[in-house]
Amino acid sequence: MKLTGYEDLRVQRTISNIYKVFEKLICEKEYQKITVKELAELAQVNKETFYRY
Repeated sequence: MKLTGYEDLRVQRTISNIYKVFEKLICEKEYQKITVKELAELAQVNKETFYRY
């Protein structure tokens, strides 16, 4: 069976953190005004990691 990488606990935490930060931002400002840079910085991941997940 081929693993996708999403079984890794670190990956799951990263994805979860990105979603949590997005949910926080969506409550604070309009969807169109949220940037990848801002989201990645607040989630403490680089932009490449954000795009990977």
